[in-house]
Amino acid sequence: MGRYRQLGAAWDIRRDEARLRAVGIRRGHHGEPQAGAGWDSLTPTQLTVASYVAQGLSNPEIAARMFVSRRTTQTHVSHILARLGLSSRVELAAAHARRQGQTPGRSGTRRGP
Repeated sequence: MGRYRQLGAAWDIRRDEARLRAVGIRRGHHGEPQAGAGWDSLTPTQLTVASYVAQGLSNPEIAARMFVSRRTTQTHVSHILARLGLSSRVELAAAHARRQGQTPGRSGTRRGP
């Protein structure tokens, strides 16, 4: 009977964690924290997401290309904005274009004088 109680407790914990996730609360450690801020602090995946945002893709489109959920994409975008000190996808696209040496809103390479 003791084993079944332990199993029941595990189910209760999983059910409670699912309820907490539904309201945006997560339990436990999820990966290594990244120190610092700025472009150098972004993971390779976050850099890819930033590139897709700069191309004008929506979260569902990015999710489909990367084979992840929309929620995962949303989380990546939120983390990118926080790391770069930005508040919108438009700001992210402009910052990405500047980083690539392009003028926002124009494709191709920047021309010299």
